[in-house]
Amino acid sequence: MDKNQNRTKKNAVSSLIAVAVLFVMLVFTTYALISSFVSVNENLFQTETVKIELNGGKTVFDGSDMNIEPGHTLVRNFTVENKGTAEIYVRLYLENVQGALQEVLTFSIYEGDKLLFNGSADEWTRESPCISDTPLAVGEIRTLTAVVKMDENAGNAYQVAGITFDMTADAVQSKNNPDKTFE
Repeated sequence: MDKNQNRTKKNAVSSLIAVAVLFVMLVFTTYALISSFVSVNENLFQTETVKIELNGGKTVFDGSDMNIEPGHTLVRNFTVENKGTAEIYVRLYLENVQGALQEVLTFSIYEGDKLLFNGSADEWTRESPCISDTPLAVGEIRTLTAVVKMDENAGNAYQVAGITFDMTADAVQSKNNPDKTFE
């Protein structure tokens, strides 16, 4: 019986050693497999931030200057500043548009002499925005001009009409984004 106990102990110790060796091999194999997927030589991934500021945080149209009549034009200069760490494209559009004047006002957005957008308030949406052609560099402040004109043929029905809206600016990094895709 003594012989059987010794043999059983030897088998148990041998089994434990084999399990320990297999466990260590499993750990090293798993580590090697994960390392091969996670690291790619000479391929650096760098994170950057996208942050913009529209008109220094001030309202472009505050409503007090929207007393407009047929054929009349309002001109407002405003800025878009890249406060992030990545070069960006900027998208401008109107949200929460309300009031009858949206039917007779045309918005034109210029960068210098270049027309970036032209359309009515109800056309200037997130789906049909004004998008900059050239990226905005880190720290760059770009001045744009909004020209708002009331249709010359608008009748007296609009005499007491109004409009309210929110001008919204979004940004997306330009790197690896040749189609200027905003998500």
